Amino acid sequence: MQSSCPTRISEARLAQALAEEEGGSGQGGLRALPKADVHCHALLSCPFSAYEEVQGHELPRPPSRFADFADFGDYLAANLFPATRTLGGMRALVRAGLERMAGEGVVYAEASVDLLLPMHIHAAPEAVIELVAEERDRIAPRLRFAPEIGINRRVPPERLWPIFVAHVESGVFCAIDLYDDERTGDLREFSRFYRLARERGLALKAHAGELCGPEQVRETLETLEVDAIQHGIAAVRDARLLEELARRGTQLNLALASNIALGVAGGYENHPIHVLLAAGVNVALGSDDFTLFGAGLCDEILRLHNSGMPLSDLAKIRLGPPAV
Repeated sequence: MQSSCPTRISEARLAQALAEEEGGSGQGGLRALPKADVHCHALLSCPFSAYEEVQGHELPRPPSRFADFADFGDYLAANLFPATRTLGGMRALVRAGLERMAGEGVVYAEASVDLLLPMHIHAAPEAVIELVAEERDRIAPRLRFAPEIGINRRVPPERLWPIFVAHVESGVFCAIDLYDDERTGDLREFSRFYRLARERGLALKAHAGELCGPEQVRETLETLEVDAIQHGIAAVRDARLLEELARRGTQLNLALASNIALGVAGGYENHPIHVLLAAGVNVALGSDDFTLFGAGLCDEILRLHNSGMPLSDLAKIRLGPPAV
């Protein structure tokens, strides 16, 4: 199947929402726009305070910019991962993230749930799967939560395979996503994960082209035959790859605040999104790790607008929920 395709919001509707936002008229503003967050992680979509509440004490705030990806991972391990050691902690974090998104007008969210979680708490996969299904059903009247299976590429695939199969067989998940440091692991070792997911009707995603160059985007497309790329901003350095992405209709799910905080983009004014849109590449947005970067979709839209992006370009971004 193809990954669910978010829709575009008209230039006129965006202009109205931005005018309400900036004018402080008390009207709906950007929160009133029904939005789709197609690049986020279920346990890192909540406010930072949710982690402090679960752990019962204040935590050191994340830096505005990380030195590198390893620094980012070290911060997570030392400060946030302890909150995910129980099912109760996981539920509180997932719920807080879904509530935050619904509160800012997100009506559709593709959020990944890491396969490492059952191993992390020494529980059966079914316990985490049940938690995800319950939170999906609870939030359903306000937000369509489409859970994804998150695969950590630094973990030996043979360790993850039995847990992965259990997640696929559950019928709870809509897609899979391969992530973590894209400079590690061999994509070919994950081919069987993607074959099984495709056979069972799940959409295929993978992180690529954030830390590595355009060759990583191309290899991911060819090896895993993904429907969508998470990030993919390095594609702007290869004109032929840009043409191929536009021709194939491959969607890039960008996370601008994340790119800036990790030092792979300088700012909103010169972010690769401008080149991608000009090349005709399908672009959608996600909050990635709101807990760390603190930018939801309303923030991203407003920052792009304030950086000088024309309304005509904002209207090219797939910001709205899928049509079906």
